[in-house]
Amino acid sequence: MWCCSFLTRHDLINWKALVEYEFKPGIVDQISRTKVEYMDVKNICPESSPGLFMDMLAGERSILRKVFGQSKRLQPNKPSTKAQAAVALTSGRISEAIYNELTRLESENVSRQAEMEEMRSELLDRGEIQRFWHEKLNEGRNHGVEVEKHYLSAINELEQEKTVQEKYFADSLKEKAVMDCQRQLLFSLKGEINDLSERLASERRIYVTEQCKLQDMLSDLQSKQVGMLDTKSMLKAEIEALRTLRSWVEDEARKSQARAKVLEELGKRWRWDDQASLPSTSETEK
Repeated sequence: MWCCSFLTRHDLINWKALVEYEFKPGIVDQISRTKVEYMDVKNICPESSPGLFMDMLAGERSILRKVFGQSKRLQPNKPSTKAQAAVALTSGRISEAIYNELTRLESENVSRQAEMEEMRSELLDRGEIQRFWHEKLNEGRNHGVEVEKHYLSAINELEQEKTVQEKYFADSLKEKAVMDCQRQLLFSLKGEINDLSERLASERRIYVTEQCKLQDMLSDLQSKQVGMLDTKSMLKAEIEALRTLRSWVEDEARKSQARAKVLEELGKRWRWDDQASLPSTSETEK
């Protein structure tokens, strides 16, 4: 399919003019002497675009005027629209061909209508049309009877279906009522569960708090127990030291008593010896 959105105005008119016009010797010189009415085509060379300038020679009957009107600017590099391309394609000799083709088609249509009218008159004279329509009417009546039977049957089926649907609707309403009750019960149970969960959470927090307190108390008691065990160990060590000291003191006391007895015996002996030596001295002096 040809797309005119990529065809410039210059290319469209140049191509259409090349198809439309016959180029004769000396036409290029005539084109070069022709005054150009479009301001923006002066830079286009006539030798490279003879069709465009050939069309300008046609003046008001040119394809340019039919497609772009009385505009003073051609804008040759601007893309052509579909409407502009359609006007260009149907201009010139092609328009005559289109007119001739339309005339031929109209003539054929008139001939066809005359033949159909003649056939209609002939059929009317032979009565075939009446018979045809009579048969069609009978077929229509029979078809109507069949349709009515089908209609009544469909009505009966619809009534039965309606009864079934009404029963189904009633059952659905009952089920909906039961589901609503169950839903309400679930909502109530959910509320109770939420309350119970909150109470359990509160009790758990209390339990955790009490457990923390008990843990702290246990830690304190364990610390105190460790201190008491240390104190007990120290006391045991001190008691053992005291026992050792007591044993040493008792040993020293016994030793002191023994020494005292020895000294006492020695003192007694010493005194005895002194007393025994005193009479002997007295006798000597006498």
